[in-house]
Amino acid sequence: MRQPPRVVLDTNILISATLAEHGFSAKIFRAARHQKIRVIISEYILTEYSNVMRRPHIAKKYRGIDLQVDAVIRFLNVRATIVAPHKIEPIIPADPKDGAILACAIQGNAKYIVSGDEHLLQLGSYRGIKILSPRDFAITVLPANIPDLNSPN
Repeated sequence: MRQPPRVVLDTNILISATLAEHGFSAKIFRAARHQKIRVIISEYILTEYSNVMRRPHIAKKYRGIDLQVDAVIRFLNVRATIVAPHKIEPIIPADPKDGAILACAIQGNAKYIVSGDEHLLQLGSYRGIKILSPRDFAITVLPANIPDLNSPN
């Protein structure tokens, strides 16, 4: 049986998947829930996701979001591969924090990084790891049979 591709989901993908139940980011996260992809993540990404999602303006706009955030974090802690990446040389001087995403992908032996970050997307790939937008990843990599929200599975 073929192993699902190993994929780093950038923080912005996790945020989008949590806030909008439709769209490419949500479809990608559903694919992870249905074991069509193997999510690779680091404590840095988990912490950044939690910190952003718990900002007061988000809690005010999205009532009850804290329960969804807790569920996403629980899922990732149980089902994702959590790596402790080593720091890498700065690749994107305009946004040095992007190095944490690249390092996670290297340490986790990922095949893909999915991100909405323009700096990462402009790289296109790094050390053989393809960097794709959520749209491109969903269209070119994901199987067509990802259950939708109304599916009992």
